[in-house]
Amino acid sequence: KNLTNILFKNIMDMSISTICWFLVGYGVAFGKTAGGFIGSTNYAISEIFNDSDVGGIDNDGWAHWFFQWAFAGTASTIVSGSIAERTKLQAYLIFTIFMTCFIYPVAVHWVWGEGFLSAFNANPDSEGNARPLLTGTERSNGVLDFAG
Repeated sequence: KNLTNILFKNIMDMSISTICWFLVGYGVAFGKTAGGFIGSTNYAISEIFNDSDVGGIDNDGWAHWFFQWAFAGTASTIVSGSIAERTKLQAYLIFTIFMTCFIYPVAVHWVWGEGFLSAFNANPDSEGNARPLLTGTERSNGVLDFAG
């Protein structure tokens, strides 16, 4: 019974997250920014064709969509293990919709899209290098960049 429940939730997670990420989530995460909070374009993948510039990355848009969809689906699937058989299925599926349409995409937009915490929006230093460090000056965007 437990195994069947978890497997069904995981399949439903990925099915629902595919639809939600396609229609809303990808646009919220990687659309043109609206005040640094959420994306306001690219809903239902309206701007992904022909190697378009998606989220500041000039590459194949479908590969980028698929890569990010895997993370969006995983974010909702992780929760299924922690609440196994503690919630009703309908409530859990509503949570999956909310997670892949709003919670995860907003966090992605803030940090990896064009949001206010994005290293892609860091102000350049005197040498022209983007330094998104938390310095407390007017050149800081509040990001600690641990990637180098």
